[in-house]
Amino acid sequence: MRTKAIIIKKQRTKEFDQLVTCYTQELGKFTGIAKSSLKPHSVQGMHLDSFNLVEFDIINGRATPIITGAQCEYTFPHIRESLPRQAAAYFFLEVIDRVAYDHQQDDPLWNFLTNLLRELETISEPELMPWFRQKQADFLKVLGHPSQAQTIGVLAADPASLDATYEYIFGIQLNSLQFLYKIT
Repeated sequence: MRTKAIIIKKQRTKEFDQLVTCYTQELGKFTGIAKSSLKPHSVQGMHLDSFNLVEFDIINGRATPIITGAQCEYTFPHIRESLPRQAAAYFFLEVIDRVAYDHQQDDPLWNFLTNLLRELETISEPELMPWFRQKQADFLKVLGHPSQAQTIGVLAADPASLDATYEYIFGIQLNSLQFLYKIT
């Protein structure tokens, strides 16, 4: 099966393999193994970086699906060159990684994520935090929490309350928020 995906994170497994967690257009959140992607001559390894929009094949493995033939469609270079933009992107990817269920397709979430990365690619750094606050509220609506999104609009003037509300809704501490505040 061929699919498009945004790479969320990678974890080393075995000597040259990686577990790749991504959000796919057809399968929702998905984790597969990229065999030999850490070898120095691996072409596939270069394509499977965080934030990349990639297309790859999935084949059945014994315990874990195998990712093969990865081809990068877009690398979002302006996000990569700006630490504040990276921190903002990590926030959304961290939430998806922690709250999205595996193998549950969600077209609105896929569209939100791809559009968010495209917008983040063009936003200027002085506009980043107001844009980030608005996207936090929009993200809650996409995730199915519209009443909390309205509350967040009221709390946007106080980032500590806004972030506490966000963490309370999902019951998790978001490391990416701490990272974002350290660098902005």
